[in-house]
Amino acid sequence: MKLLSAAAVRRCIVAEPGYAIISSDFDQIELRVIAGLAGEQSMIEAAKQGISLHLNAANKLFGEQHTPDQYKLSKNINFTWAFGGGAEKMARMYEISMAQARELISNYESQFPALVAFKRREQDKILRTALNDFEYRAYKSLRSKMFNYRSDTREGKLAQAAVRLEIKRLCRGRYGYVTTPFGRRLIVDAEKPYTVVNYQVQSSAADILKTSMLRVMDDPELEPTVLLPVHDELLGMARIREAKYIAERYAKVMTTEFMGVPITAKGKVYGRSWGHGYK
Repeated sequence: MKLLSAAAVRRCIVAEPGYAIISSDFDQIELRVIAGLAGEQSMIEAAKQGISLHLNAANKLFGEQHTPDQYKLSKNINFTWAFGGGAEKMARMYEISMAQARELISNYESQFPALVAFKRREQDKILRTALNDFEYRAYKSLRSKMFNYRSDTREGKLAQAAVRLEIKRLCRGRYGYVTTPFGRRLIVDAEKPYTVVNYQVQSSAADILKTSMLRVMDDPELEPTVLLPVHDELLGMARIREAKYIAERYAKVMTTEFMGVPITAKGKVYGRSWGHGYK
């Protein structure tokens, strides 16, 4: 069975005659959320000034005269690093050498120390709530052993693989938890503690959208126009002559703040269908 493309699905949401599909979506909400969770001041200040957080990363990693390829690389690492991607994955995804990937990670971590501290802190919460004290100390001991072996030799790789197997056995079937700023308890597999950052960010972003949607629905002028939420976007349908105004109202009502970080939104008029806004 042939699956429909994203563009084809979007074109299935069609406005009634005389109406247009509109939306409002957040500006880089995942990066702004992680900046707030981590207290990464350089990212927070960039968001307050309306500077793209991808541009902010590119300027810090490669300087203000960075190339388009360097900007793309900065955009990619903003997501890959935060959500658990290591040097091997980055080298494969970005088609760069392992040495370049390691250097990129090192530079990124030196520029955003609060993100590094947040990532380590959240992973540690998972391990401490999933394991008892003895198991936690054993985990830390095994992790430290990884640095005793070289990853560029066959013997070193085999030794590291053996240590990883021991860690996996120790954590198998164990789950820890963290609590989001919105009060949600997130359960995380101790074998993959790095996933906690993604869970924290996506859960918080989803709750921001939901609370913003409630404000839109509480507005008598906007409530009749709402169709549905999609990820970080709220879709609606308005009369063509009012579409731009209503879309801008969506954005104004949805704009908020999270842990000192502005969470801004932009309104958009798609046209006859949701798909008309995409090439």
